[in-house]
Amino acid sequence: MKKKPLEHPVLKLASLALAILIWLAITNTNDPNVTVTFNDIPISIANSSYIESMGMSYKIADGYDTTSVRIKGTRSSVDRLTELSITATADLTQIVSFNTDPVMVPLAVTVKGISPENVTASPRNISIELEEMVSDDFVVTASYGSSRPSSGYEVAELDVNPDTLTIRGPGSLVNIIERVSAKVDVSSLRRDADLTPEIKIIDRNGIEFTEAQMSYLSLNVDEKDISVHVTLHQVVSGVAIEAWTGGEPAPGYQVGKVTVTPSTISVKGSKEALESLAANGNVITISSESGAVGISGANSDKDVRIDITNYLPEGLSLPEDVSSTVIVEVQILPYDSKPISVQTKNIKTEGLAENMNCVFGVNRLEVKVQGSDEALQNLTADDIQMSVDVTDLPAGNHVLSVNCSLPEGCELVEAVTVDAVLSVTEVPETTQ
Repeated sequence: MKKKPLEHPVLKLASLALAILIWLAITNTNDPNVTVTFNDIPISIANSSYIESMGMSYKIADGYDTTSVRIKGTRSSVDRLTELSITATADLTQIVSFNTDPVMVPLAVTVKGISPENVTASPRNISIELEEMVSDDFVVTASYGSSRPSSGYEVAELDVNPDTLTIRGPGSLVNIIERVSAKVDVSSLRRDADLTPEIKIIDRNGIEFTEAQMSYLSLNVDEKDISVHVTLHQVVSGVAIEAWTGGEPAPGYQVGKVTVTPSTISVKGSKEALESLAANGNVITISSESGAVGISGANSDKDVRIDITNYLPEGLSLPEDVSSTVIVEVQILPYDSKPISVQTKNIKTEGLAENMNCVFGVNRLEVKVQGSDEALQNLTADDIQMSVDVTDLPAGNHVLSVNCSLPEGCELVEAVTVDAVLSVTEVPETTQ
């Protein structure tokens, strides 16, 4: 009895082979083999201690800190890959030879889910530069950059622990270090705090070390074990300044009004120092014994510039934006005289052209008047009539003499002047 055609062994094998070919064709059509390249894959270094044990250090030569990786595989296996799937490592124990310049290190690249024979790196080796390992000690300076604590507080002190660091690395890097900074962020602080800083290394040109340069350096302590203690001081405003004169003016003269500019300032300090200041009425005194405002033999007004920091009680200092200079103005008046404060808006401008404006540089003037006790006692600003003559004066800045009319029995101690600006009135254009 004859066998059916499909039961023949040869036909069975041929059918199986044909089926496999069809399956492969379909598979290759739906999931073909492809080749992709990933560029700029970072290279990590393994076993750097191998070099360091020889008293040497290394740096990756320029242009060798990344590599390109070409990967072959099916589209489905390659499409799921990212740069994070690729690891490129240079193992320093695999250095080809120490006698070459530069020294070459083979590169090992692995890709998750891809066979090594389907992975190719370019370059296959990286170049490193070997040099002597050196170390040096550096003082650490704390800083807080542009960050600021909460309103009403300022940084009083920054203490770094440890305050010196030993930095070890290639001589070409260690030898150009200018300073080491421990930078902290004090934003919104309202009380003293211990903060973990960010270590910044600055070279002799004032340029901060890059992340790549920092990777070649090692510190004698872990960065997380470095701390900066931030001491805050509260800021108090409205603290008054009073000044007392020392000595006696010339015969026939007396001390008039003593004015301090600014009359109040802000200070900062510890809680104890601020409490002591408050107990003293929040007043800072420049005493006569200090000799700062000496008027011995004076027969005219005297202005004295004083550095107020020399008179701050212990534990107090000035905030960052407060000037340390104060001006003490002392009026020196003849006996039987007194100053009268008058408003410049009451000054009459004689000879002012219709197309001109006159604006005075101050709102008030001090007019020194001499007279009998009775006349001075009754004298007020309303009794003084003032005028200036601006006839034919051009536009611009001027120092004008002030004519003062005083009641009978009174006379000026000294001439009065006022700064003024004359300007032409602008007439707007009209449209027809």
